[in-house]
Amino acid sequence: MKKVVIGIVLIVFIFGSALAFLSNSDGLNIAKSDKQIESEIVKSMEETKNENENIEKLFTRSLKELKDKGFEEIGLSYSHEERILFAQVNDTDTLEDNKGEIKEILVRIAKEVGINGFNIKFGIVDKDNTRNQEDKKLIESMHKVSNVVSDVLKDNNYSNLSYSISINPNDEIIVIRTDVDFGGNGELEKLISNSILSKTNMNYKVEIKKRSDSELREQEWQPIFAAIRDETSKKFNEYRGFAHSFHPQPLQIIIKTKINDSWFTNSEIKVKEIENYVDKIIELKIEALSIKEIPYEIIIREKNNKKIN
Repeated sequence: MKKVVIGIVLIVFIFGSALAFLSNSDGLNIAKSDKQIESEIVKSMEETKNENENIEKLFTRSLKELKDKGFEEIGLSYSHEERILFAQVNDTDTLEDNKGEIKEILVRIAKEVGINGFNIKFGIVDKDNTRNQEDKKLIESMHKVSNVVSDVLKDNNYSNLSYSISINPNDEIIVIRTDVDFGGNGELEKLISNSILSKTNMNYKVEIKKRSDSELREQEWQPIFAAIRDETSKKFNEYRGFAHSFHPQPLQIIIKTKINDSWFTNSEIKVKEIENYVDKIIELKIEALSIKEIPYEIIIREKNNKKIN
């Protein structure tokens, strides 16, 4: 009887030791896996940074060469998620007559600057001339106003001030949002307004407002949102979109996927993988940007937008 009891105790001890070993081993594997994920993301973000720099080179060199060849009204944009270079021309005739030459220039310069594995899509610029003229006029006004505001702030020892400008043509108001509270500083607002009037002939009221906490958070997190979009779309074929919302709290990071969450598909592992990957991107970017961490929730949605994590 004693031998049987001793044997059972020994078996339990061995079994318990084995479980403890497996548990420790799993912990090591998880830690190693996290380290590998971190290393992979760091490498991928560096590649994204280099690609962005190459895209800027592509735009600069392509637009210059196209202009030199007489194609002045061509717009270029690039989608990282789809890896598509979009080229918009003025009209159908220009596209039909010169598509081959324009494509040759874009492909050649892309190869020279180190961009590969992308497609080119051509389109025609929106023919709503009234809308185009209004947009062009607003952009020109923004440019003129920005130069005047920059000069006035510099002359008043605010050259290092971070700010953004918005123009409301209907109400004739220019709003300057800054990180500094200029409450009650009507003199500066009047000075900017008078300078804009004298240099651009635009008689606009100027309001200087301090950015709200939510606006500051939105601004701080933009590089993080961009990294989530870029890196998640590169890593997962299931990715189909990104969204975020600061309201309601906590911050919601929403990853839209093509996952079919039905009872016969084993989607839980992939969902967890995506969630962990996004979480690690956020962790790395918060550290790199030295910004204050705030509570957030990562939400994974399946192809019909149902939450699946």
